Amino acid sequence: MNAANVVEIRSHILDAVEAVVVEHGVGKLTLEVVARHAGLSKSGLLHHFPSKELLIDALVARTVECWRESMNRVIAEQTPGPFPTVRGVISCCLGEATEWNDQLRRTSTALLSVMVHCSQKDTPLHVYYRQLLSQMKEEMKNSAMADLVLAVIDGIWLRWVTHLAPIDSERILLIRELLLKLLASENQQ
Repeated sequence: MNAANVVEIRSHILDAVEAVVVEHGVGKLTLEVVARHAGLSKSGLLHHFPSKELLIDALVARTVECWRESMNRVIAEQTPGPFPTVRGVISCCLGEATEWNDQLRRTSTALLSVMVHCSQKDTPLHVYYRQLLSQMKEEMKNSAMADLVLAVIDGIWLRWVTHLAPIDSERILLIRELLLKLLASENQQ
């Protein structure tokens, strides 16, 4: 089996983990259920992921790496000016309505379920979030502004993922514009 096949199989398995978590919850996540969902034998699954914990860790790592790549790309595309990381985070997280799709909801739901279920405090998500917040704070005179921006984005994301209250793309774009105006006024001070 070549490396490309291994990557493809592992990705397929992680898709199955995500599906099981979204459809049945983390409590129902077993190696047997994942193997069945992925169309593999349990031994075939164990060849790639020897434990449930490694499956969960790999799912979190894959999701965070995907988010990190998207975030880094959008930050790098920011026009010259103040607060490129903060503007990039706002643009990436509160972007076009096409970004707020079923696949993002599925990935987000699985990640949220896993994070709530697991007590580990130094997952790749925790590490990346702290790094991103630190980078945002370094750009700001008032580092509380970075906290505010992430709190708004986190709240919208949580509201959307959990279906607490509907939020449409127009509302998301309006909030984005308000945050960008707030940043512009912060730069004037």
